[in-house]
Amino acid sequence: MSVSYSTLLKTNKNFNKLFYGQTLSVLGDWFHTVALLTFVYSITESPFMIALTFISKSLPQLLLSPFIGGIVDRFSKKNIMIFTDITRGILVLTYLLAGYKIEIIFIANICLSVLSCVFEPAKQATLKNIVHQNHFVTANSLSSTITGFMSIIGASLGGILTQSLHIEFAFLVNSLSYFISAYFIYNMSIPAHDTCNKNKAFFTDIKGGYTYILQTKIILTLILVGISWGIIGGAYQLLLTIYAEKIFHTNIGILYTVQGAGLMIGSLLVNLYISHNKEKMKKVFGWAYLLQGIFFLGFILSDQLIIGIITLFCMRIAGGIIVPLDTTLLQTYTHENMIGKVFSFHYSIYGSLIQLSMFFTGGLLEILSPQMIGSLLATCCIFVSFIWLFLFYRGDLSE
Repeated sequence: MSVSYSTLLKTNKNFNKLFYGQTLSVLGDWFHTVALLTFVYSITESPFMIALTFISKSLPQLLLSPFIGGIVDRFSKKNIMIFTDITRGILVLTYLLAGYKIEIIFIANICLSVLSCVFEPAKQATLKNIVHQNHFVTANSLSSTITGFMSIIGASLGGILTQSLHIEFAFLVNSLSYFISAYFIYNMSIPAHDTCNKNKAFFTDIKGGYTYILQTKIILTLILVGISWGIIGGAYQLLLTIYAEKIFHTNIGILYTVQGAGLMIGSLLVNLYISHNKEKMKKVFGWAYLLQGIFFLGFILSDQLIIGIITLFCMRIAGGIIVPLDTTLLQTYTHENMIGKVFSFHYSIYGSLIQLSMFFTGGLLEILSPQMIGSLLATCCIFVSFIWLFLFYRGDLSE
């Protein structure tokens, strides 16, 4: 049976340390993101340089995603997380020199992107080792809830810090958050089955990972759904800004707050009403994806702020349900020696497509209206949900 958030944090010391370390790291990342975009635009006043900032974060993920998983599965997950956190903490400090040479930002972005590609699958593999399978839903729901909360706090405080203090202060905070996260992880006691897989040749191991993904229908389908939202979600983030400024004539912070609140509530609902029953999780995942598409379409077609807030709130509640279920299902169905390859491919492709989608949507907005682009993408989201539900009710997503 599932447990409450407080019980999981009190009884599972390893998860407790990983959770608090990551909470600080996520908060630092939000400070960093707000400060970075403000900094780049203030010294270049170029939308192209902003786009290049996003591309420098996404392209390495796209290019390296086929190989990262093989690295993660060959070494200690704990050592990987400590190494990447410490290295990221040092790298973030190089942004302090970017005022002298803007190219430093793009080089540092590329390096941080690669390290994040390695850290995330190592973290998910560690969660599978330190959390009981019956508690996966609770652990992933809690992680999604705090991410939603930090998106509200981090974006708000990041903006305040950037305006009231030097931008460099946000970079220092993010650097410190990585070092603290590394300290928490160092003090974890990972079970002995955090094993390394060095027996196979590197490329043979990678090939085996992709064969495994292609032959495991539930994992392949989850990854394809993630790819679809990577394409849709990047455009959505850009459209959110446009709708705030040009349609609703309001501050983007209001919509970000609504988005964060919706994600939090959706994640809470997962823990309250969805147990570790795999069939129930798959069914709810499909219906939540459908509702996400419907409310996304409602948001796109709205021209009044109150309607936009309501539809966005409902859409993000559905998103808050989807995220922890997606992670839980992948953890549940993936063999331990494949989890690095599966999660690295899933996260890297999804993350890079989000950024690339934002970039290309910016170009499409020169020739198409935001309503047309948004309506097409919302329809695609609904169509993808129909495919998932069709496969589920036909029994094709069984273990």
